[in-house]
Parts: sequence; C-alpha cells; structure tokens
Amino acid sequence: MQLVERHLIRHGDARFAVIDQAAFAAKNLYNQANYHVRQAFIHQGTYLPYASIFHRLKQHEAYCALPRKVSNAILIQLHHNWVSFFEGMEAYRADPSAFTGRPKIPGYQDKAKGRFLLIYEKKALGKRAFKRTGKLVP
Repeated sequence: MQLVERHLIRHGDARFAVIDQAAFAAKNLYNQANYHVRQAFIHQGTYLPYASIFHRLKQHEAYCALPRKVSNAILIQLHHNWVSFFEGMEAYRADPSAFTGRPKIPGYQDKAKGRFLLIYEKKALGKRAFKRTGKLVP
C-alpha cells in the first residue's frame, strides 16, 4: 500500500511562491526532455527511453534546478506519457472505432502559464532539517 498526501496551498500563503517556482522549473524540465524525445521520434523514428533522456539532461540547468529525485520523477512521468501514447496507437490500429480520433504525441506545457506536477518521495525531503526545525525542507 502506498500512502499519499495532498496539500492545497492558496495564493496568499507564504509558501506559494516557492512551490510555484519549483512547479515552473518542473515544467521547463518536462518541456526540455519532451523536446528531445519528440525530435528523435519525428526525425529519426526512434523513441528515446528514460535512461537516454536522463544522460542527455543530467547536466542541463533545467534538471539541476530541482532536487535530483524530483527531476528523475519528472523524467519517469514523461516516459509513462510516451508509453501510454504507444499503447494508445496500438489499440487505435487494432480498433479505430473505439476512439474519437487518432492519439496524439505528448505535447508541451504552456511556456508562460504552464506548471508541472512535483513528486517528492520520502528520500527527496531533508530529514536533518526536519529534526532541527520541525518543517519539511525539499
């Protein structure tokens, strides 16, 4: 069983700006990784899996803007999006009547307004800082 917590933080909260900035950085990483995968798929007809994208982007500023475990979770989510696209295409080829249209490749998040999901695992949170301050520190 996996336990998950969801926290809603309003615009007036002092923590909102920090989280919004991190979600914006997550969007930048997602779009950068998606660009590499889309270009390889469109021009070469190949799919770049998670490991290839990780090695291409591990020194990139968008990857380094977030904690490593959070950045990896974003790349894994992109991988799942592409796998879902390929599975959808297989199902579409088998029976197009089950769909309202042909599945589309994963798109980009909006450049200015876009934000992306932040996934903080237990290991991505600072335990020493939590013991000192009583607050979770990414």
